[in-house]
Amino acid sequence: MQTAVIGHADSELPVVLPMEAMELDGFRARHAGETYWCGVWLGGCGHQLTTKLYTDLL
Repeated sequence: MQTAVIGHADSELPVVLPMEAMELDGFRARHAGETYWCGVWLGGCGHQLTTKLYTDLL
């Protein structure tokens, strides 16, 4: 499980980031217009995060 916070690095509004490619579109739709951060309250670095879709090309 990967967590982030919504809005800014000091936010206390956590969100669990999707781990599976098939979950990403729904996550993006539910959180449209939001920014994601490695939250300092969660012990993180404070940098902004992005969502990226990875797929295997096997």
